[in-house]
Amino acid sequence: MLLHLDPVEPRQLNTENSFASISISQLGELAGSLSYMYSSVDLASAYSDTASVSLQSMFEGYRLLSSPRNSNYHKRPTLLYGKMYFPSQFLEGMFIKRLSENSQLLVKFINTPKLNKLSNSTTIMNICYQRQTPKSAQDYVFSTNEALFGLRHIYNLGAPTSAADASLFSVGCELWCAAQSLAPGMSTGLRYSTHLTSSGKPLTMTLVINPLLGSIESTYAIKTSVLSTFVSKYNFNVYSYESDLSLGCHLWRLSDENKSVTDERFNKLKTEQQKELVDNFMHIDPAHMLSETNSTRLFISQHQTSDFSSSLKCATSLNKQQISLLWEGRFKDWLLSTGVKFDYKDMNPRSLGYGLELQFSS
Repeated sequence: MLLHLDPVEPRQLNTENSFASISISQLGELAGSLSYMYSSVDLASAYSDTASVSLQSMFEGYRLLSSPRNSNYHKRPTLLYGKMYFPSQFLEGMFIKRLSENSQLLVKFINTPKLNKLSNSTTIMNICYQRQTPKSAQDYVFSTNEALFGLRHIYNLGAPTSAADASLFSVGCELWCAAQSLAPGMSTGLRYSTHLTSSGKPLTMTLVINPLLGSIESTYAIKTSVLSTFVSKYNFNVYSYESDLSLGCHLWRLSDENKSVTDERFNKLKTEQQKELVDNFMHIDPAHMLSETNSTRLFISQHQTSDFSSSLKCATSLNKQQISLLWEGRFKDWLLSTGVKFDYKDMNPRSLGYGLELQFSS
């Protein structure tokens, strides 16, 4: 999905181990939610209010892949989470328990209340055993919905030891079977992620095939700079011959304080510094230069430490002929998200919907 219109909400820190939050949004209709989370691990160091939290940690964007870190596995932490939506009273919950260094148990449930006399309340529970190592990861899933059994597996070829390593090639597949209806499901995928050697800019390519449905999906994403990301996705169905090309971009804006720091790199050099730079350039050893500058680590560090003030996401589908825009940023001590979707069929733009969301945490 190129454009995500549901940003992560901040929470109020009640104690060192618990969070609570309330959210009100206007996305076509007035709605809201009340949620609570508890963790056996101290969360005080990970908490930030909306006035100081980094936007790149709150708003979804290009995700830099890295190997799992299991520094706290010996504590076997536990997490409990519950959320109720209103006015629908839709309820969801989650329980996570670390079992060992490389495994954990994940239990989720959703409850849909009885909406009218003709409908019944529905409760669905998903149980998932997850195992993960730097080389591979497996999910064993069971769902009470039609007694669904599932297996997900991904294997990394040449798994990196950190996010700054050059490249990572992954192969994955998933198998599903509903015991009640005996309906099977299957898909397989490839993913290649790397960093450009000269600049450290990351890019990711994926290919997903579902032989039962006949669908083929390929994506290409590149972070051209710390401030911009461009994405393309192509879908094709071998049975119906239907296809669609989606394009998207994500643009960041630096805060005024960050701009002044960034621009210092472009100050003019003194004459002696220019001469020294030219002399060094004439004796460059590419291998030595790469190991010392380590452009990949510099790029990742710059992205993580940059102070952004806002971001703009844009996505379009050539088949559906729709454009989606989402602006996310900070206004005073509030986080603000607003978006609009419209189509441009027959060269007559028409709004399909808009939304506004305010978030605050202290």
